[in-house]
Amino acid sequence: MASVLKGIWHFFIPRERTLIYTTFDQGQYFRVKSRLSAAGVPHRSKINGGMSATTQRAAFGGKATVQHELYVHKEDEHKALQAIH
Repeated sequence: MASVLKGIWHFFIPRERTLIYTTFDQGQYFRVKSRLSAAGVPHRSKINGGMSATTQRAAFGGKATVQHELYVHKEDEHKALQAIH
């Protein structure tokens, strides 16, 4: 079962991609994503939490926590970090 999940994981986030940015702030996520696009850095996003987290937290009166992650190819890591900062 673990190998199936690992296979699915690598289908969506291939091994050669590197995590370069993580945030819980949606505005910050879009600012960084925009900077990467403007610099011509190809990237992928992963969003953890989503609607189920929002629904569950709202039911208990809390605020939803949604994590945004940005990944780039290993060879684009330096260019991506320059674009972000």
